[in-house]
Amino acid sequence: MFEKIKIGHILIVSLILRLIIAPLAEHGDVLNYYWWSKDLFERGLMGFYDRSIVNAMPPTYPPITTYVFWLTSHFHKLIWNVSWFINLKISFFPSNFIFWLESDEGWYFINKLPGILADLGISLIFYRFLKDLKSEKAGKLAAALFAFNPAFFYNSSLWGQTDSLYALPLILSFYLLYRKKYVLSILSFLLALLTKPTAFFVFLPFFVFWLKKVRLKDIYWSFVSFICVVLMLYLPFQKTNLITWIFNFYKDSLSGEIDYIVANAFNFWGLVHGFANVSERAPFLGVQSYILGCLLVFLINLSLLVIYVKRGKGEFKNLALLSVVFSYTFFMFLPRVHERYFYPSLLMLTFLASLDKRVRKVFILVSFVHLINLYHFWWVPRAKIFIELLSNILVERTLIVLNIIIYGYLLWIFGKDNVKKYK
Repeated sequence: MFEKIKIGHILIVSLILRLIIAPLAEHGDVLNYYWWSKDLFERGLMGFYDRSIVNAMPPTYPPITTYVFWLTSHFHKLIWNVSWFINLKISFFPSNFIFWLESDEGWYFINKLPGILADLGISLIFYRFLKDLKSEKAGKLAAALFAFNPAFFYNSSLWGQTDSLYALPLILSFYLLYRKKYVLSILSFLLALLTKPTAFFVFLPFFVFWLKKVRLKDIYWSFVSFICVVLMLYLPFQKTNLITWIFNFYKDSLSGEIDYIVANAFNFWGLVHGFANVSERAPFLGVQSYILGCLLVFLINLSLLVIYVKRGKGEFKNLALLSVVFSYTFFMFLPRVHERYFYPSLLMLTFLASLDKRVRKVFILVSFVHLINLYHFWWVPRAKIFIELLSNILVERTLIVLNIIIYGYLLWIFGKDNVKKYK
């Protein structure tokens, strides 16, 4: 089947699909992006993070996402100017397009375009990566698995989220690592972290593999470049006490916006506490859930890293598997987790499913569970029968148990590949 399909066909069809979906709905988060974009256009970058922005939450995203909002606001103005010029010159130009562009819905659509374009970039990188690593067929399979996965285009095109913005430099960093571009690879991952902190969920597997490959001069130039890039990106926002300000900002960004143990994530804490606004300090087995969750994440992921360093195979398929179970552990047990925090796991599972037939059915199943998790509580598109069904506590817990079983199966595969063969 893939012999006749070209990568260009996959990209064009996925673009059309996303553009059709984009105007149909927008999450409340998009309203924040709208007001942030307007504020950036009117008042610029300097002092943005310290301003009180009308009708919006205080900005919490790292600088690259903010630069994207700033650019989309100027792109919106450019499109308006061009459209107005054409409207004056050509009598049959549809003037209603001008009114739509000026409306809130026009802004929402423009703000979704970077995420949609990032989706195309991710598909293209998957194609190049898997083509170089395995075959043309594997490359097109990976591109298609990402491009036409409803969980991904629901996130970027319908919801209007920004997860694909950090996923683009993240998956690029793995590809550059494969190409032995070690300094560029770590800088690309830095860009992912400076787009959204969720990229940290797969940083340590990447970093351990990176350390195995680099020479001392690569570490030196990576560190120097790291400092320069961070300072350069943050300087337009804050000129005084910059280092301290960056540290405090990123610390606050990582801590999240809520203090609930779970925020609509189909994970272990959703099974234990449900989806009410339960404090992260709520007890479980005589211990605060927050402390227990952090301890579980630390112990499980430390064990995974130790196994990988001591016994793991140094191939990219195994690195992808480690990245999946590592980030899956964060999602399963970390406090304050949103449903969208599963994105890194599904992203790396897409890569893995293109190489390993053992996880392809798991990939389809977990994509379905994640899509339901995204739909859960937002309910777009609204369908009473699905709302009633998915609000049932037994159905919710069944989906969570299914997610836990999938997580356990992937841990078993990791153990089989990295431990059992050595006995």
